[in-house]
Amino acid sequence: MKMPIMRKVTTVGEARGISLPKSWLDWIERETGQPLREVLLEIDRTITIIPLVPKKEEKPNERR
Repeated sequence: MKMPIMRKVTTVGEARGISLPKSWLDWIERETGQPLREVLLEIDRTITIIPLVPKKEEKPNERR
């Protein structure tokens, strides 16, 4: 079930933006084991934020 989360729009220099809670970003980094440096925005009447994290390269002997 998706739950909408309200975030305020703030002014950042000459632009406007929203901030994401540090706890969300920390969770993504813990789950993926990779630092989050970019996000993808899908815009179609709604804005969907998708974290872009590099895929971990598996070692030859590593299996899931």
